[in-house]
Amino acid sequence: MHRGALRIGKGGFSKGLVACAALFLSACGDDEPTLPGGPGGGEEGALYLVHSAVETNGSRMNYFTLVDSLDEPKTLDYSKSLELPGRPRLYAAKGVGFFAIGAGESPTITRYEVKDGALTPGASISFQNLGVKRMGAQAVHFVSATKAYYKDDAQGQIIVWNPAEMAVEKTLALPAEFTKAGYVTGLSQWATREGEAFFAVGWSTSTYDTVLPGSVLVRIDTATDALSWSSDERCRDLTKTGRQGDTLYFFSGVINGLGYAVKGAQDAGQQDCFLRIPAGQQTFDTGFVGSVASALGENKVGTIIALTENGTAWLQVADTTITPSAPGTTYSEWYSKGWSWWQVPLATLSAPSRVDSAPGAYSGFTLTSGSSFFVSQSAATYSTSTLMELSSGAPKPSISFPGFVLDVARIR
Repeated sequence: MHRGALRIGKGGFSKGLVACAALFLSACGDDEPTLPGGPGGGEEGALYLVHSAVETNGSRMNYFTLVDSLDEPKTLDYSKSLELPGRPRLYAAKGVGFFAIGAGESPTITRYEVKDGALTPGASISFQNLGVKRMGAQAVHFVSATKAYYKDDAQGQIIVWNPAEMAVEKTLALPAEFTKAGYVTGLSQWATREGEAFFAVGWSTSTYDTVLPGSVLVRIDTATDALSWSSDERCRDLTKTGRQGDTLYFFSGVINGLGYAVKGAQDAGQQDCFLRIPAGQQTFDTGFVGSVASALGENKVGTIIALTENGTAWLQVADTTITPSAPGTTYSEWYSKGWSWWQVPLATLSAPSRVDSAPGAYSGFTLTSGSSFFVSQSAATYSTSTLMELSSGAPKPSISFPGFVLDVARIR
């Protein structure tokens, strides 16, 4: 799924609904970056790359712009940006010394470096001969400067490649039973810690209104590339991930909420649900299942979107007295109105507080940096957008730019 133009409802934050049509696949969840660093990313020597775009009559121009902080309000200057047409993807991580861009029209990745303040392209690599048709958002995990994984949901494989040499080393095939006839296979965001990389597998209807029960947790030993997996029937639609220390968390997605609210738990979804992998373990904790449902109360369907370093869980919550939930409600209707942002301590899941903003449409772009949490607010015409920091309980403006945001990554 690509990120589409963002929009703002009256007082609320939202994303173009068409762009969220494939939410389960790489869900706005697979798109959302997490940036290391202090509050707002304001850290000496930090460097961030903002991927934004302007679309005119169906033609999109992308801009990749360097910024040194997310703390202070600032308007980006596109005259200094890297410009690329189409629908490219940004792949980056702090500390590897470079970043990569997936081509918008072909399954090709090009390596880039920052030289004298400019974004300079280097070698490229193609995954076409491996069956890849499109580049997925946030699909890459950089293990090191010489090793990276690309998760390919369509082909059911992990591509192991060397970003230094821009060469494919091997592919890791997922079991055939992970593909279920008549359903879309979705892979969660990456969840990683030293020596390990994880993701969850789930299944949705092609109309994105039903998710099948259960999930499969896949683990990769990043030293040996050995794959292992285990099934768990307690939660479904595990799309978002978070980390506290060496404990990894997997949170159910917004399509699960739609299925629960519209069709009922036995058919299409369940109350929000999350699982964890404790430090030192390689599978989900069999004695733990989490949910924010009881904290939110009646007529609220919450989805944990992100987890900040201070242990705050950020939720997007549908108020079913406003959000459509009658039988037959489609995903676009479900996203259309009645959504608000809430925060709650993950450790207690009690006393949630709502951000001071009127309900709007579902919002697809989020960003965490240290203890800070950002969403995007856009003009109705998508002429301009602003990243808004919400941790204080009220929206606080950060960087602004023409068009809409697609990604933000810390590269130094």
